[in-house]
Amino acid sequence: MARLLIPLLMLVVAIALPARAEDVPLDIALAHAQPQDAATDPAAAIASEFRHRLGELSGGALRVGIFPDGQLGGNRDMAKLVMQGVISSALVTVGGIAPFYPLITVTGMPFALDNPEAAYALYDGPFGRALAADMERRTGVVVLGFGDAGGFHVITNSRHPIHSPADMAGLKIRTIPGYDALDAMIRGLGAIPVKVSSREEFQSLETHIIDGQTNPPSVVLGRHYYHVQTYATLTGHLYAPYVWIFNRDAFNRLSAAEQDQVREAARLAITAGRALSGRLDHSELGAAGLGKRMDVYAPSPAERAAFKAATQPKVAAALAKTLGEDGIHLLTEFTEAARQANGAARSGVTPLPRSIR
Repeated sequence: MARLLIPLLMLVVAIALPARAEDVPLDIALAHAQPQDAATDPAAAIASEFRHRLGELSGGALRVGIFPDGQLGGNRDMAKLVMQGVISSALVTVGGIAPFYPLITVTGMPFALDNPEAAYALYDGPFGRALAADMERRTGVVVLGFGDAGGFHVITNSRHPIHSPADMAGLKIRTIPGYDALDAMIRGLGAIPVKVSSREEFQSLETHIIDGQTNPPSVVLGRHYYHVQTYATLTGHLYAPYVWIFNRDAFNRLSAAEQDQVREAARLAITAGRALSGRLDHSELGAAGLGKRMDVYAPSPAERAAFKAATQPKVAAALAKTLGEDGIHLLTEFTEAARQANGAARSGVTPLPRSIR
């Protein structure tokens, strides 16, 4: 408890202090839920690169304090702390921001994106910029960008190999509180969604409160889930980025030049995180490494198509029910943008998806 309260109290005091003199460095807090190992974790790499680049760009006037490993709570907790102005910024999951911006759950449509290049094109392009602008308008935060959380998700479990949707029947799979699209996907596969916070995930797997979970390979390995999970299926069903949010009041207290420095440092940091994710994916710390620690199965194209057919209609129906007309419209925009991004990634041409109206 002291580990959590001491940094929080220090940050609250810092936020409450008057505006600094021009020659006094400003500390910016950046929280995330992963271990701070910049060599093996994309969130850690983003945070480390941001601290380095912002220090350079600002000549030391802006300093970054990193609060990793869920020190300040789970993803929803960190998002709330940013919105309340307790901390400056955080890298949070889609599930973490969804309670405050439910429309982002349309990006949880499974099997929408084919590869990382398509995902980067989508989130860096007009669709991603429009999504960020809408999120800012509805929540009041500043969105610095969308970071790579370790690539595409796989399904792991402790019971038996999964080769088809039928193999999912009855399994208790961890889902994220506030992330209805993932619930619908799990139900579409005949499994049982169980909402578990990221802070409690390992223990829930270890005690068999849940049978399995979905995450990128680097997260499965980084969190040592292979100690409590036996089987992995390389479905590649979801690309769920980190959403990098910054408190609006804290951002507005920066000068125009400092705001530009923060945005540029964030852009460079996201690029560094993506580069690490790509390296991990082709190393012992990515999908290749799973095979040495778990029983890994790669579905055939026909088997993957069966997973897609079982999940997409269920997710679309759930999103329409919970998000209404705005959600239906945004899902249409996301689906079209993803289709164009997939095509552009195959051809090497930058996609031009329609913006959100």
